[in-house]
Amino acid sequence: MYNDFMKVSIIIPIYNSENYLDKCIGSAVSQTYDDIEIILVNDGSTDGSGNICNAYASKDPRIRLINQKNAGVSSARNRGLDEASGDLITFIDGDDHVESDYVEYLVSLMKKDHSDIVCCQYEAMNKNGSSSRLISGTEECLKEFLASNEISVSVCCKLYKKNLFDGIRMPEGKRFEDNYILYRLIAGSHSVTIGYQKKYNYVPNPSGFINEAYSKTQMDIVDAAMEQREFIVKNYPALTGLANSRVIYAANRCLVKMADSRVYDADSVQRLKPLYKEYGKDFLKGPSGRSAKRFSRIARISPKLAMNFYNSIKRER
Repeated sequence: MYNDFMKVSIIIPIYNSENYLDKCIGSAVSQTYDDIEIILVNDGSTDGSGNICNAYASKDPRIRLINQKNAGVSSARNRGLDEASGDLITFIDGDDHVESDYVEYLVSLMKKDHSDIVCCQYEAMNKNGSSSRLISGTEECLKEFLASNEISVSVCCKLYKKNLFDGIRMPEGKRFEDNYILYRLIAGSHSVTIGYQKKYNYVPNPSGFINEAYSKTQMDIVDAAMEQREFIVKNYPALTGLANSRVIYAANRCLVKMADSRVYDADSVQRLKPLYKEYGKDFLKGPSGRSAKRFSRIARISPKLAMNFYNSIKRER
């Protein structure tokens, strides 16, 4: 598997990204690593994204353009996976772009360490001069994923052996789709390399989901955390406390989103209350900061009080 001729499939899901797409696709076609295919999945865009895709596909034979009816980012990524012919897989979102040596950097680390997944950064990290770190053993990889922020939950900014996706696809119709599968991909690996160089450029999109007001679909992050917890409890019980902590992290995010949106969704809060009672203590033992732990302590007593606490801190800033 680790030879000099590993083909990399770059999968780019696209929906109404015309303002970002030239930079995104341009960064993919400019890769210093030669053996690539670029799979553009146009997910029913209604702006000029389709024309931009057509222009690039017409002049670069490495690009394969797939047009489909709008079905969401999970469907687009899954279609890309189904069509990919490479040995290795990486994802770039249509709003983002990568450095010219993005693929070369990830492949070089994978070859050096014989790892199954390689990560790079979308924010600069200073690790006392270390250029990368190899984590060996499936349970150790999952522990690192659950306990630190060095392996982000995003499926982007990573390189995967294609066979890790055998039997695994992203859930369609769900928000926070990455949260539903990344732990399963890590569970299928024997080693993960964390590269500390910034090679992926995340571009905040003002109209993206992350900036939407609170709605019940935000609770998908909690559902994903609960599915992850069930998997961990069943297969890696020594990591149960960390998985419990991730449930509270997801619950905190929902309450904070409600507070930011000036929304109090009683149904969502009722779902969150027992989670704080059951898993809150493990969150307090975890790696989160003091403010997050204080927030969760208050939420264990009263989610509404925690939201008020958050808003008061926000006003002071």
